[in-house]
Amino acid sequence: MEPFQKKNYILLLIGFVAAALVIMYVFSLRSQLQEVRANQSTYEEQIKSLTSIQNTDALKTNQEFLEHFFTYQTTSDRYKNIESLMTDRGYKATYPSGTELPSSEESVKSSMVGLKPFEYQSSKTEAEFFNEFKLTTEFNNVAATDTVIVKTSLIYVEEQGWKVDDVEFVGQLTGRD
Repeated sequence: MEPFQKKNYILLLIGFVAAALVIMYVFSLRSQLQEVRANQSTYEEQIKSLTSIQNTDALKTNQEFLEHFFTYQTTSDRYKNIESLMTDRGYKATYPSGTELPSSEESVKSSMVGLKPFEYQSSKTEAEFFNEFKLTTEFNNVAATDTVIVKTSLIYVEEQGWKVDDVEFVGQLTGRD
């Protein structure tokens, strides 16, 4: 072999080896990228399922409690309808002035519309909501409507789900329609 042919042969051989290495490297990167994408979608689904299940359940319990507590025909119905949604501490927090349950069948009616819950979840087992809504209360056929804010604190109880642990009337918004 001539030195020129030998040189070309060596360069060609080096070129093929380099091309083979580049192709192997590209396929390696491609398989790693596919693995990362598969893991990413798996992790995204896990995160969505964890947060959406917990948040959705807490939000559902919060909404259900507010609907039962602020939409009623008699005050005794009000307390019967919320008992299963609450802890003992939360149930006592709903008593007027923290005393006893009202047992009267007076003609007090209440309804709420336009619920806007704002959630703060401090952990996987605790969630707080600031709830803004319009509350219409009718007593002796005289109705009054106010925009109110109520804070609810929920805790996750094993094998029972989310329960309302505290209720606090924050205040009324005046001058809002």
